[in-house]
Amino acid sequence: MWRPILIYSAVFTVLFVSHIIAAAKDLQLIFQVIAALITIQTLFAGLILHLLRGNILHVRGPVVVLSAGLGWAYAGMEASWNILLWVVSAIMIHILTERGLKYVTPVDATDG
Repeated sequence: MWRPILIYSAVFTVLFVSHIIAAAKDLQLIFQVIAALITIQTLFAGLILHLLRGNILHVRGPVVVLSAGLGWAYAGMEASWNILLWVVSAIMIHILTERGLKYVTPVDATDG
């Protein structure tokens, strides 16, 4: 039960630390690639957890916090209404993912 969450968290942590290091060393292209990966991992957290054979319901709360942090970063570390757009977008993607996977088990999804 915890393995998929730990894998997701470990990958996110490595990417997050890597993007800080890339920014500090002024490696712009690497920073942008890592930021894109963090964005994808945040917006599609439910699907990624599902593909790791985890319970998609475990990301309901964290996806809000992660997307708020993502919005904060894209807003230049300032309060902005754009942060809300990131949160709403992530929630909508998560809801649609939950509905799309409602009748699909991880085994069915990878069985061809």
